Amino acid sequence: MTVTQETRPDYILQAEDYKKMLLGAASFFNREKEAINVLNVFPVPDGDTGTNMSMTLAAAAEETAAYEGDSIGEISALAASKALMGARGNSGVILSQFLRGIARGLRGKKQADLSTLSKAFQYGVVYAYKAVSRPVEGTILTVAREMARGMRAAAKSGADLYGVLEAALKNGRETLARTTEMLPVLKEAGVVDAGGMGLVVFMEGCIFAVRHTMAEILAHREAPEAASAVTGAAVAAAFQDTAPIEIPYPYCTELIIKTTAKAPFDLQQALEPLGDSLLVVRDGDICKVHIHTARPGRVLELCQELGSLHNLKIDNMYDQHNHTIARLEPEPVEAMASQHGLAGSAQPRETGVLAVSFGDGIKDLFLSLGADEIVFGGQTMNPKVEDLFGAVQRINSDRVIILPNNKNIVMVAEQVRNLSDKEIVVLPTRNMAEGLAALFNFKPEASLEENSAAMRQAMQQVKAGEVTYAIRDSEIDGLEIKRGTYLGLFNGQISRVGDDLARTTLDLVEAMYEPGDEILTVLYGQDVSADDAAALVSAIEKACPDLEVELKYGGQPI
Repeated sequence: MTVTQETRPDYILQAEDYKKMLLGAASFFNREKEAINVLNVFPVPDGDTGTNMSMTLAAAAEETAAYEGDSIGEISALAASKALMGARGNSGVILSQFLRGIARGLRGKKQADLSTLSKAFQYGVVYAYKAVSRPVEGTILTVAREMARGMRAAAKSGADLYGVLEAALKNGRETLARTTEMLPVLKEAGVVDAGGMGLVVFMEGCIFAVRHTMAEILAHREAPEAASAVTGAAVAAAFQDTAPIEIPYPYCTELIIKTTAKAPFDLQQALEPLGDSLLVVRDGDICKVHIHTARPGRVLELCQELGSLHNLKIDNMYDQHNHTIARLEPEPVEAMASQHGLAGSAQPRETGVLAVSFGDGIKDLFLSLGADEIVFGGQTMNPKVEDLFGAVQRINSDRVIILPNNKNIVMVAEQVRNLSDKEIVVLPTRNMAEGLAALFNFKPEASLEENSAAMRQAMQQVKAGEVTYAIRDSEIDGLEIKRGTYLGLFNGQISRVGDDLARTTLDLVEAMYEPGDEILTVLYGQDVSADDAAALVSAIEKACPDLEVELKYGGQPI
């Protein structure tokens, strides 16, 4: 094996490096796709995750192989666009969005240093989560997030290119091993998540590529496929039982819509009642749709209202499951785990998390990021000490972090420390934004002290704005406020006042925004329609084009 270049902490990544990384990842996927397929038990055991991710990545790699320019921003954008066009399956669409996020981080760059590469991978995580209507932890999303964290930490510590990529891989492998415990269906089958395994293979291919010449990468790609080194437990639990399985939404339906017109309705909202595993991703005049449904015809009718349909694919997942059973034989249990550094089982959680929240959407966000218990509460509806104490006692850990997410609840949370025999840290999060930012930096395997420090730092780096309305006439700081007037609060202080909700919100965002800000998350409440929220995001993107805006349903009552 030949190492093609030395790396330094100040190593500059070129377009050719990115091309090699994609080709290396595609090579590794082609050889490992069958092994990944047999791990595919979530959300449906249809045995195609490896194939779908491999085909998605191949579409990106084939297009970029012919690229002769010298801009890493251009080649990453080209790869992301072709990945979306060629995306197959739930995992393939998520992978395409991961690449799209990386391209967003590299946009306009001719080359990239390791800090920029690390930041681009964080964008990849944002885009991947953004693509999924109901994110589930213990999947490719979790592995992607922890890989990005590992890469960021290594880049900050001054590691070279290999060190940065190896740190991402190490975090990915460790997180992948834990997915078995995070999702009951994976635990029952005794396997790790297939999509997460795919992302580990992706990183292995990237590392192989930066250490070898282009000729060696292409030679590896042309080699025969590797034998399926899959765990016997995976085959036994997921595919050896030939009894009929229940699939409430049996048709995997995906297509591309080409349209230049503004959507006359919220397609994602319209499709949600028709199935699950829904992904709706728009990039310019291209919209990629993936859904598991019992009514593919109705899905096509709704999609056709937006434009012309292309690349239609409808698979019967009963047939896919039976086909997988027919072609598989059990393999030794240890093979794949040891090959990818996954030996050993996941350990119990070191530290638990309790979060105070209001709104179904915000609650789901906290749970998806790893909170163990949620207590309902917020402004004007503070929980009692006994509510928090009961939740703490239900958490299966001797150490618990409490996120009050409101300055009026901090003292209530502090009282729990005197009542419980558990070791408790109360992080004084003043709002939901600080709580979410803190939890995003939570690591289940880390100690209470390590998590407390990392989460405290994260909550201090966030800016929070809220829009509500005045419940009575009043005068504040010389400002006359009428009942029903919309109030824009910036870090708890009134910053903007107006009679129009969207205009007040936009004014607040512009007041909060500073050059260098990168990501804005909008959580809309129960009284705001999805269409109005989407229109607001469009207005924000026009007003602040450098901001990456993500929209989430919060469901908050005020």
